[in-house]
Amino acid sequence: MQLLRSARSRFAALLAFTLLTAGWLQPGHAQEFRIAAVVNDDVISMSDVDDRMKLVLASTNLQNDPRAVQQVRAQVLRTLIDEKLELQEAKKETVSIGLAEVSDAMSNIEAQNKMPKGGIDAFLKQRNINRQTMVDQITAQIAWAKTVRRRFSHSVIVSDEEISEELKEEQANSGKPRSRVAEIYLSVDNPSQDTEIRETAQHLVDQIRKGAPFPAVARQFSQSSTANLGGDIGYVQPGQLDPEADRLIDKLQPGQMIGPVRLTGGYYIYLLIDRRQPTDPSSAIQVNLTQVVFPIPEGSDRAAVIAKAKAATEDAKSCGELSKIGRDASPELSGPIGDVKASDLPIEIRATILGAKVATPTEPIPVRNGIGVFMVCSRQGGDVEEERDRVADNITRGRLENLARGYLRDLRQVAFIDLRV
Repeated sequence: MQLLRSARSRFAALLAFTLLTAGWLQPGHAQEFRIAAVVNDDVISMSDVDDRMKLVLASTNLQNDPRAVQQVRAQVLRTLIDEKLELQEAKKETVSIGLAEVSDAMSNIEAQNKMPKGGIDAFLKQRNINRQTMVDQITAQIAWAKTVRRRFSHSVIVSDEEISEELKEEQANSGKPRSRVAEIYLSVDNPSQDTEIRETAQHLVDQIRKGAPFPAVARQFSQSSTANLGGDIGYVQPGQLDPEADRLIDKLQPGQMIGPVRLTGGYYIYLLIDRRQPTDPSSAIQVNLTQVVFPIPEGSDRAAVIAKAKAATEDAKSCGELSKIGRDASPELSGPIGDVKASDLPIEIRATILGAKVATPTEPIPVRNGIGVFMVCSRQGGDVEEERDRVADNITRGRLENLARGYLRDLRQVAFIDLRV
């Protein structure tokens, strides 16, 4: 590893010398191309850092004073290093980015900021910021997202059982308010960085409290996949975030912010955008049900009855088949229930029914007379498949986010990174 680092360091020096002798670094351009960092075989110049700093300060309204520059500059360089690593990995994975993708992303930023078409170009020109600086940033974001999907999407499999469990959890929390939350995440990969990252995060909090827009700061500094959305996670229920984050966010009022908070992986800053009072989504849903109840004889083992119920019903493909099983098992307790409003179902089985797919037996669950298995014969109201797709997307996105963080952390650990400033 030391030989590799030495060889790469010599390569970086040779590269700088070659550029100089080729006329790239004439005396008038020496400061412009002074090297800030070498990342594997790529160079980040001081000019790159200065250009990104101009973009950051202009788009976030951070105070352009010596203290602000000192606090922010190190984080900007870390971001540029990460972008180099991401682009290098995208190249290895043969990921390509089209001009149309960058253009669409810039249009989305204009829409998020209520800017007219071409508003970004006017903004950059007015502040004498090189447009390529923003294009490079957006290109890295898109390339990394595509690289992560290509690398991991085939291995992230969300089962029907996981979706049903998540829907049950949502139903259990349906009486609690939903919170629309935005985040800024700064990773800590090495304990030696902890103090510096915490101070940077605290400085961002201070600047936001002085008027810097949270979405703009998130877009420039957050290392979460929500950065390109201004940090907006969307509406979440208790249990969807880290328990400590849930506890802290629950104390906020809309418009209030908390952080920096040290959680797994780094420091977080949270903004509560909005809070919705709960509504009962089941009130608009009606289901037609069939049930089978397996009695628990006195002195028998409940677990054995659950296993028997599962074995007897798991292959049923229709309500007619389930009814036949019920006639054999306990005709007096089993059979069609008919149409029922989901909101009228007993609370102990409601989440299970709402999470069930049509013509698919539920897992055995305790009921008043024994162990019950239910089947939804038909459903009206509420787009269940759409809800299941939403939950599957949320689970997938969360797993890809965690994989992406680990992926980038591993790239940092094995990379040759030579800081010159």
